[in-house]
Amino acid sequence: MNERATILLLFTSSILNILFFLFGIFFLLKKGGFQYLSKKVYRKKSEKEYYDPYYLHKKSQFELLPKSDFDIIFLGDSLTEEGQWSELLENPNIKNRGIGGDTTDLILNRLDTILASQPQKVFLMVGINDLLGIGKAVKTIEQIILVYSAILAEFQNKLPNTEVFIQSVLPVNNKTTRYWQDNNNILQLNLHLENLAKEFSYQYIDVYSHLSDSAHKLDICYTEDGLHLNGRGYLKWKKAIEKYVNDPCTNVSENISTEEIFTEC
Repeated sequence: MNERATILLLFTSSILNILFFLFGIFFLLKKGGFQYLSKKVYRKKSEKEYYDPYYLHKKSQFELLPKSDFDIIFLGDSLTEEGQWSELLENPNIKNRGIGGDTTDLILNRLDTILASQPQKVFLMVGINDLLGIGKAVKTIEQIILVYSAILAEFQNKLPNTEVFIQSVLPVNNKTTRYWQDNNNILQLNLHLENLAKEFSYQYIDVYSHLSDSAHKLDICYTEDGLHLNGRGYLKWKKAIEKYVNDPCTNVSENISTEEIFTEC
């Protein structure tokens, strides 16, 4: 009788362990898989130091790269980082300074390198990771705007001759994404960003509407994971900003009609 009870106890314990393991895997996937796990492992030591080796390596590289007042800086998170901007916009002055996982706090933390270059233009897109809680706790829109304002104040005080362009945060598609962000939150954030642009006398660019479908979600033909963009998505983004990037007399593309075909679903 005791032997049967022991076997039953071991069996029950094994089943519970398996269920807990499966629940843990399910929770991890819902939160973003191993990327989420890595962000939990590498946390901030303080408000101004972030212990993600990838972030620190990219930041240190940007600090050492050549700087020029002809630079056109693209600043942001993975959405910016993954764009081949100098080729897309046929402009060798473009420097991609995006880092995957970046938040408003982290942008502010590495802003000195951008300020030191005294660039001609800055195109900024950041905020989605703040809403998702990547790198730290989920932020409210008010908390995001507070840090965003600090970034713009730095630009205004230390880059008086630089044109700054505030790009809207992009939509997500909750049918394919694992992030489950409410697009209404993103729309509200963008409304605040537009007001912030007016406050600082900077140009606001609505990229959101170029990539959203009739339900205000990221159009499925521009994404594979519901958050990041494929090639068609970057062509749409390009068309939304190219007139601000290149001078009016610059021949930005000779294949506009072809691009229009390829960016349609």
